[in-house]
Amino acid sequence: MHWILTVPDRFSLPHIIRHSLACEQFKLLQPPFSVHRGMEHLHRVERLQSGNTVDLTLSQTPAGLILRTKERLTGTETEEISQKTRRMLRLEEHVQPFSGIAHRTPGPEKGALHGEHLLRGATFFEDVIKAIILTHETKAEQGQRITWIVDRFGDPLPSNPTRHAFPTPQQLFWGHRIVSDMFPPPIAGRLIQAAEKFCATAEEIEALSCETFPTDVLAAELVQLFDFEPETLGLVMLSLGRYDYIPATPCIQPIPTD
Repeated sequence: MHWILTVPDRFSLPHIIRHSLACEQFKLLQPPFSVHRGMEHLHRVERLQSGNTVDLTLSQTPAGLILRTKERLTGTETEEISQKTRRMLRLEEHVQPFSGIAHRTPGPEKGALHGEHLLRGATFFEDVIKAIILTHETKAEQGQRITWIVDRFGDPLPSNPTRHAFPTPQQLFWGHRIVSDMFPPPIAGRLIQAAEKFCATAEEIEALSCETFPTDVLAAELVQLFDFEPETLGLVMLSLGRYDYIPATPCIQPIPTD
């Protein structure tokens, strides 16, 4: 089945795919995402609240963003995928706060972070886990580590069990001994701590990520909750669409002067 989402006039799915692949330090396009057909189609395996795991394909036409699944979905499942797609592609975000600060900032920090053109996860938990791995592993190992997390703990796609959804906090926490064997102790500890926090206070954390707290307050709350280091915090804040927070990452590009 398929359906169409309306997108902003300047939205470009191929541009988001290319920009997510182009970051100098982080491999941002990771499982359960994959790309085919000349970077025109984005694929993802997604576990739904109903317990079903589906194969989602995203493509863009002049009519809008086309969402396709091989599975038949209920109305509730269709709406869940639509909402997750809006989050993953940042379809309802505004970057003016960051752009205004960037334009007023002198010196080498003057730049525009093209965060609105970067993929993020379907959930805040996915963003946190990926941020920990991306900021603590070398670029050569980032993809292998995230792929291992997905394949080892995520629900398999029934039509192709070699592909998996991103794991839930419970799935990752239940496998904490395996995580400890796979990752260096400092990284394993951060991953397990994050999964445990989400298991214990999932609703509070999700509410925190959705609230309109001042940026500095939110950053402080996240550091207290997860003990994030500066670079990890920067990537997490970017995933939350806090464009008035300048992350400590190299994915910053100059603002055109014309």
